[in-house]
This record gives sequence, structure tokens and C-alpha cells, in this order.
Amino acid sequence: MTLDELLLEWSYRSDRGYPSVDNPSDVSVLKSILQELNLSEEDVTSVLNGLEDAPGGDDLTTPGTVGQEYSSVEAEKEKQFRDKQTGDTEQPEETPEDKPEETSTAGDATYDSIIRFHLGLQDDQPIPRVENTYPWPGRGGATFNIQVKGNDLKHWKDFWELAPPKKGKEIGSSSKGTGNGEVALYWLYQHGGAPSVNVEGTQGSDNPDLEFNGIGVEVKAFGTDHKKAKGLGRWSQDKDQLDALGILFGFQKLVSTLQPKASGKLPPDISPNNFKGFQLKAAFEQLAKLKEINLERLGKEYPIFLDIKARLESLSAKIGDWDPEDPEDAARRMAVYFISPKVGRKPGDGGFLTHVKEDGDCRFWQFDVEKLKNHPDLIGKKGQSGYIGSASSQMYVEFDHLLG
Repeated sequence: MTLDELLLEWSYRSDRGYPSVDNPSDVSVLKSILQELNLSEEDVTSVLNGLEDAPGGDDLTTPGTVGQEYSSVEAEKEKQFRDKQTGDTEQPEETPEDKPEETSTAGDATYDSIIRFHLGLQDDQPIPRVENTYPWPGRGGATFNIQVKGNDLKHWKDFWELAPPKKGKEIGSSSKGTGNGEVALYWLYQHGGAPSVNVEGTQGSDNPDLEFNGIGVEVKAFGTDHKKAKGLGRWSQDKDQLDALGILFGFQKLVSTLQPKASGKLPPDISPNNFKGFQLKAAFEQLAKLKEINLERLGKEYPIFLDIKARLESLSAKIGDWDPEDPEDAARRMAVYFISPKVGRKPGDGGFLTHVKEDGDCRFWQFDVEKLKNHPDLIGKKGQSGYIGSASSQMYVEFDHLLG
């Protein structure tokens, strides 16, 4: 760097656009520039001491530079200073290395604190920015995949196991309140990966994990292939659904038990907490036999039949009146009734179920209840794994098959 270039750089970094040796701040700027040039401490000190001897506090031994209004250096300095104030000059295209850091808006303070705590950052220190852009279709979007890449993947893996603490616990405590990948996905979309998206956590046992611009996003990390992802969690709080399935499977058991069987075997032990979608159709086939009976007439002599009639009417009130001649339609109604409250909360109709993997491979399925109602494989068939159902009180929907 020539002396003119040094003086020009010093001028440009000065608060007022020109330096003064009487201003401690300007002297400090000069010291920083000299240190960036890898000068020895002795040489830096020598230059700074020489300032005190400069005539008028301006000249640095070379006439025609600082302090002289019409010097070539001063003219260039003034031009750059004016340009910096007005923005009239054409700016060079930014590269990722010199791109100014953007500031995230809104977001979630708890998730940001978790990341800062993990990285050892203070509250006023910026969180690393996402370098690449990732799609977000918003409401009305379709199934899509992303692959976290580059330096983003390094941070993704670093944040993979981070999680908000349980309610009332401090940030950084060992109490884990959520699954893997949730904080990593928050960082990916909140801190630059999709500039128009604001991401917030929705801490709560039956809320979607995150909201992207107010749209629910339920995050799952099963550690398996996307095609095998299907868990939605416990649904025991949905009492009306438990009751409806209890009526259905209870009467199926009753009718099946009363029917003579050469083998003497009873039907499999099906219950609201353990069933597969295709088993709903068989249950309605059995229930249709009860609807053929004049229960009200029998009830005049045997009141228990009035109770049975009332329970059947209760089921119809929940899923809609169903035709005994069309047990598959009744089964589909029951399937939709079963899943609607749960998915209405997590992620919500129009929201997304997201299966994330530690290697950055992620798949998003939009949950469209109307599309699901009309899916030809909603209840599946005997011999299939069952595309919806309940296992050990956990609801499942095979995401890729029914939502993909």
C-alpha cells in the first residue's frame, strides 16, 4: 500500500470523511490500518509518534496529501465520501464473503437463545446466517423436498439435537421438550434460508412445533426413509373419537361373538387404540346387521335394545348418517372423523408435516383434509400395512402414500 493509498483509506474510515491527528478516534483508526498491514509494533508506534511532530497536525511528511484541499488524494477522498453519503456510485456486486449481515426480524426469542447458548454467544452477537435459499410455498403448496447443503449443513448438524427446555426450565438445561431437528429447521428458515418467512415456536403439548408465517409445521424425525414416516402422536384427548370407535368396535365384537363359527375363534382383538384403517369396513359390515333390526320394537320388551339404538344414533350423529349397503363409505367417514381433530391441531388443515433427517434431507407434505377424504387408499385393504390407524394409542397416517 502506497502512502497515498494509506491516507485515502484512513480518510474513508474516518467519521467525518477526513482524519485529524487531534482526534483520538481517528488516530485509533490509523493504528488499526497499520496493524492490518502486519507492521511490527515498533513501526506502528514510530508512525503514531511521528503524528505529533506533523506541522499543523495534518501533514505526514509528504506534501500534497492530507490537509491540503486540492491534492489528488483529497479530491478522491471527497468524491468517495460524497458517494458514501448519497449512494450515487455504482456498487460492485456482493459476494457471499462481503455480503453485509442481515438482521432477522421477529422470529422466536427462545429458539434464538437456545442457539446462542449453544454457540457461546452473547445476546447482542449475531447468529450465523444461512448461506443458501430454501423453498417455502406457503398455504396452497404441494409436497416438496429440500436438501441442506454447504456450510448450512455444518450448522444443521450442530443444531440437530438442540431443543427447547420443558416449561419452567432454564435455557441450556438437560430437560428436553421436543424432538431432534426442530431448532435446526427453525434456524434454516428464520435466519436467511427463506427471507420472506417468519418462524416461531408454538410450545404446547398439542400445537404444531413451528409456524411459518402463521402456517403450522409439525416436525418429525423418525430416523427412517421418508416413505416410512407416519406417526402423529397420542390422541387420547379426543373423547368423541374414542367414543365413536368404541361404539363401532364394541358392537362388532358383540355381533361377531353371537354368530356361530365352525372354528370357534373370535375376531382379532381390535380396539380404538389398536386398529388399522381397513378394519373399519369390516366393523361397519357387522354393524349393518344391527341396523336391519327394529330395535325400538324390541326395546319395548327388552330396554337394552333401546340403549343399543341410542348408541347407534350417537355414532350417526358424529360421522353422519351412513348407508348399511355401503360399509366402505361409512368406514371412510369414520377415518376422516378419527384423524380430523388431531391434524386440525397438528399441523392444521393447510399446514405441513415435515420429516427431517440429520443428513439434511427433508420432505414436506401439506395436510389437505379434503384431498385426504377423497384419497382412494384412505382406509386401505386387508393385507396392506394400513395407511391410517392407531397403534398403542398413537395415531398414524402414512404421510408419503396419502399426502405425497
